[in-house]
Amino acid sequence: MHKLVIFDLDQTLVEALVVHNETMCRLFQRFYGVDARFTEVDFTGRSLAENITALALLKGISGETTRNNLKDMLATYDAIFAQVMPEDGRKYLLPGVIPLLEALQKAGAVLVLYTGDSRAVAQTICRAARLGGYFRQSFYGTEVAARPDMVRGAIHWAEGDTGKKFRGKSIVVIGDSLRDIECGKQFGAVKIAVATGHHSVAALRAAEPDFLFSDLADTKKVIRAALGRNQAT
Repeated sequence: MHKLVIFDLDQTLVEALVVHNETMCRLFQRFYGVDARFTEVDFTGRSLAENITALALLKGISGETTRNNLKDMLATYDAIFAQVMPEDGRKYLLPGVIPLLEALQKAGAVLVLYTGDSRAVAQTICRAARLGGYFRQSFYGTEVAARPDMVRGAIHWAEGDTGKKFRGKSIVVIGDSLRDIECGKQFGAVKIAVATGHHSVAALRAAEPDFLFSDLADTKKVIRAALGRNQAT
């Protein structure tokens, strides 16, 4: 069966939270004179705009102020992130990522990236971590209303690009958050959860993914789960 495999980025393929935290801290200092970090809110699986809004609320900044500043804050975040991220960011790659992507490519899977990051931030990460060559298309949380819209976009793009239909189990969603699992459920997709993020193993298991891995290091098991060749655990 042909497969469309949709990967989350942060805490699934890379762990660059230190860069995000530093960027967010500088951003809130510049706009509001307060410290703020991603880890102060449940950021996993949310868009950058949602996380900025949540942090602003936590810091006592009004919703109106946030809405008025959001466009400028997103642009400033992009610029600061590019400054903070080192040119060579391969140290942020999580275990097994490159062998898995290479194996899926070799198997003929259509690989797509979806992320809550902005286009500029995701491209900065992918360039630094040397991930850019693996994904045939990418979708960004700051450009859609909700996370499932990125999956809809990925399906529409993949069907137009390949001339094949992607429905149900021919779609695979791989991510570290409860929101990735819920997103996959909406499409009847194969849901692969990886416990490399901030949602616990217990919480991920309770959300009932099809497969749950501690990380992506066991390439053969993850490939079997994604391609449907055998049941994995």
